[in-house]
Amino acid sequence: MPECSVYFQPQSMADALKLLMNFDGNLKPLAGGTDILPDMKKGKLKNAGLLDLSKISDIRKISIQGNAITLGSLCTFSQIENSHLIQERVPLLAEAAASVGSPQIRNLGTVGGNIANASPAADTVNALVALDAKAKLDSAEGSRTVLVSELLCGVGKTNIQPQEILTEISFEIPKNESKSGFIKLGRRKALAIARMSLAMIITEQEGVIRYARVSLGAVGPNPSRNAALEEYLIGEIPTESLVNSFAEKASLEVTRMLGSRASASYKREAIKGIARDLAGRLLLGTKQVVM
Repeated sequence: MPECSVYFQPQSMADALKLLMNFDGNLKPLAGGTDILPDMKKGKLKNAGLLDLSKISDIRKISIQGNAITLGSLCTFSQIENSHLIQERVPLLAEAAASVGSPQIRNLGTVGGNIANASPAADTVNALVALDAKAKLDSAEGSRTVLVSELLCGVGKTNIQPQEILTEISFEIPKNESKSGFIKLGRRKALAIARMSLAMIITEQEGVIRYARVSLGAVGPNPSRNAALEEYLIGEIPTESLVNSFAEKASLEVTRMLGSRASASYKREAIKGIARDLAGRLLLGTKQVVM
């Protein structure tokens, strides 16, 4: 491990929060380390040292209570990908977790770290934004809960305060009749960081779309829901024509969001393909093309 001035490995969250308070928030919480350790090697870590959370088992669980699922922030991508509960009730999150990096990264990387790193291309974060997930932040002074989408405030930036630790992520389970999915376009298979991703939740009643959540990743500073695309689908009857027009609408939205950025011309065409594939799978049952 690269050198750091101090290193702590508390056995409980109470101890972790006390240490963080004693160092005035100047410790970097360490979960899987897939983002922090490379940053340390590059000399980017500015904190006094590391607060290793890996021994705190309470935040490594997936649980369900009523109609809500809670993920401990130390849940790994592999754990989420292979959870029968997530696979059956929230398939878009299982698909997003399965799309992250290599098996080694999925075994180590955590959902809490994915949020805290605040990458524009974070796969599970895009799925969580579509789910309107909330993050629980604990400190020695108390707790607060905030939407994951509101916790993100730019590339590599969050509203997590120095003395806070992200401990849980929770969300309502989509209705039983809902369909959901995630798709991304990367530079290479397996190890790809998303050049663009799309997460969707669709609910139909009597052949009409009554509920839609659409979130885009890697087309802005952070993954975000797109109200225009959601409104475009609600009230419509699923047809091949709708799938095609939705893909064109997604292209217009990506163009608007990216403006004159160098990647705009590529992404406004590429989004048509992944939007058509995912919408076709959810609305028409067509087979998704692996990107």
